[in-house]
Amino acid sequence: MKVLVTGAGGFIGSHLVESLIADGDYVRCFVKPCSDISPIESSGNDIVYGDIRDIELLKKVTEDIDIVYHLAAIPRLKLTIPPEEYKSVNIEGTRNVLEMSRRAGTKKFVYISTIEAVGPSRNGNPVNEETEPKPENIYGGTKLEGEKLTVEYYKTYGMHTVIVRPPMIYGPGSLLQFQRLFKVINKGCYPIVGDGKTLMEFCYVENLVFGIKLAGEKGRAGEIYFISDERSYSIEEVVREIGQQLNTNTKIFYIPVRVAWGIGLLFEGLSKIIRIPPFRVKETNKAPFSRDTVKWTSKDTLFCDVSKAKRELGYIPPYTLSEGIKKTIKWYKVIGLL
Repeated sequence: MKVLVTGAGGFIGSHLVESLIADGDYVRCFVKPCSDISPIESSGNDIVYGDIRDIELLKKVTEDIDIVYHLAAIPRLKLTIPPEEYKSVNIEGTRNVLEMSRRAGTKKFVYISTIEAVGPSRNGNPVNEETEPKPENIYGGTKLEGEKLTVEYYKTYGMHTVIVRPPMIYGPGSLLQFQRLFKVINKGCYPIVGDGKTLMEFCYVENLVFGIKLAGEKGRAGEIYFISDERSYSIEEVVREIGQQLNTNTKIFYIPVRVAWGIGLLFEGLSKIIRIPPFRVKETNKAPFSRDTVKWTSKDTLFCDVSKAKRELGYIPPYTLSEGIKKTIKWYKVIGLL
């Protein structure tokens, strides 16, 4: 099968490419200029550098392609980028990929969205495909618009489009906040806001890739699927499992929500005055600990139900939490981050 993967140089994209190559597919990798393609450059891929806003280039890369996996987007962490840029790439860029894929006669189009297109739970229950979307940031909002375009192409042109909504993803290749998470736990002490029972998604990247490929193979046209691990985890469970796999007797101490709220407010204030770590994170231009941090770590918010994917796609995550964490730690050690 001939496959096009946009955003192939990214964390999820590179894992998807590797898996598709292992399946024997021909993969055309569309990556942005100056991307680090080291994870995919040695596997004999057809690599094309470009921007999804370049229609003429997209016309060429979509030729003779059976299925498109569209992952290219400005991610959530790039919060210093203006809203107009998010809209230009995540909405208009998606429109371009859809249109050129349609013109090229692509058989299937899989759009990789995000749980943030729906936003957090508002009733204490996990979000699902029927939950009314109410994104809380520009990233989620523009990805939701990309979803709407994808559905529009199904309804208007009969394209076989499928939408996948992943949650927070970790695994080999994941850096930034996950690197810090593993490093802090490795020191043997970790603070948790509240009682540690807050539920969250902590999906291993190879589980997601398995689900994405199932969506491309079995997903019904015009449908949306949440893909995550088989169940949600409590924050305490994740921290303890990481500590166990690191062979660290991690001491957890619990910070009352009201106290944490005050600390978050303090860090937000300091981040505006002192624009250097530890009061400001370079990648996000925000305080590393804020009231937003308190909100998502003390309430069941961004967690989802994968029942539909299990039922319709036959999705059963191949890796457990302990297996995923073990493989991630091994990678961190290989590259010298742990």
